[in-house]
Amino acid sequence: MPIDIQTMLVATDFSEASVPATAYAFSLARALNAHLYVVYVVPEDDIRLITAIRTHLQSDVTPAALVDIFYKEADKRLASLMENAGATDLVHERIIVTGDPATAIMSCAAAKQVQLIIMGSHGRRGVTRFLIGSVAERVLREAPCAVLVVPATTKPADASPAAAT
Repeated sequence: MPIDIQTMLVATDFSEASVPATAYAFSLARALNAHLYVVYVVPEDDIRLITAIRTHLQSDVTPAALVDIFYKEADKRLASLMENAGATDLVHERIIVTGDPATAIMSCAAAKQVQLIIMGSHGRRGVTRFLIGSVAERVLREAPCAVLVVPATTKPADASPAAAT
């Protein structure tokens, strides 16, 4: 039975480790003519930091306005990511959510009924992974669909469906 993937989600944190995963997702979405959701999760800790900075500066700007600015900047970065990769022609939707990254990625995947999640891995091992945790590992274990984890060491030029075969 052939696999017919029509919807995919790629999660990015704008790090160098996410570059190969986004390149692979863009290429795969193009090859399969799939709808792509490009997701960035604003960690809850970042929102707390924004609120603390606002309080410290005694700014008149409300926390909600600061969060809105943060979201708009993240959306600009997602749009730039798509443009720089030459992927603006893809059928896609940019999504920005706040929360625990693994939980938010899985919730978004379930809500959008995606068939494949693509994400990068920083490749941490041992104690570092234990202390920091692994978003990719948790998504891999608990996701409502198939998950493709692209190692940070994958070169973007290698990130094509043909290179994967």
